[in-house]
Amino acid sequence: MRVPEQYARAGRLAREMREWIQQNVKPPQPCLEIAEKVEAEIVRRGGQPAFPTGIGINGVTAHYSPQEGDLTTTSESDLVKIDYGVHFDGYVADTAVTMSENADHQLMIETTKRALEAAIAVAKRDPRTGEIGRAIEETARREGFKTINNLSGHTLEQYVVHAGKSIPNVYAPNQPVLRRDDVFAIEPFLTRGTAAGYVVDDPSGSRPTIYSLTMRKRTGAEELDRLVEAIWDRRKSLPFTPRWFSGQFGRERLLKLLAELERRRIVRGYPTLVEASGAPVAQFEHTMKLEGSSLVILT
Repeated sequence: MRVPEQYARAGRLAREMREWIQQNVKPPQPCLEIAEKVEAEIVRRGGQPAFPTGIGINGVTAHYSPQEGDLTTTSESDLVKIDYGVHFDGYVADTAVTMSENADHQLMIETTKRALEAAIAVAKRDPRTGEIGRAIEETARREGFKTINNLSGHTLEQYVVHAGKSIPNVYAPNQPVLRRDDVFAIEPFLTRGTAAGYVVDDPSGSRPTIYSLTMRKRTGAEELDRLVEAIWDRRKSLPFTPRWFSGQFGRERLLKLLAELERRRIVRGYPTLVEASGAPVAQFEHTMKLEGSSLVILT
């Protein structure tokens, strides 16, 4: 089965956006400005964000998208991860880059790139996800780094970013096997060799900044039902961020409505994840598809 045209279009736009990010994201720059500009540029070029743009500074590793009033600004000393995605009709291309002007971070950045390349080389010949994880882990160890052992790559399906199979960043036996026509993302996360090597929920207890709709269900409460329908109309089951709906519902009211929907398990909130010891983390990611004996890198 050939790559659906929507996957191919999403991959092309994701590649274009990587070049745009490398040219337009420079410290010092507010994180909210980065996220909004990335998302706006995806729309300007005809696509839609597959999920809220994630900005991870240093030890902030995943699931953080800045909100209104966030004054956090990148600096030249920071290690900055930008995790973004593009979709057409729910077909997602998921990718990420890490940037820094700090020389202390350059070896980690380059090693993370090489870990992704090593993983892709294995995926071309060996569909066992545990062996892909082995390649990532061994590449990291050779340069004295650790992988984040509780984050992984993943398969993708229409309107589903994390579907079914996980692709570990460490060697693990008895893992799923990738099949012909699987679309999947490989995303190594590397940190210092002295770090904990795993992520935890942000200990500050901050509210989630990324959510997804788990079911399209009427609650009988008019305002809740309006929000569920607004999310469904715009996102289906793809992730969203409160700032995309605050203009329609008001920021404070929206957060209360989301909390109630989360309590009813109609939406799911994704806590911000940070490296457990606070060490900086680098990330690179590509989306690809197995076509028979060939591997097509979409992003």
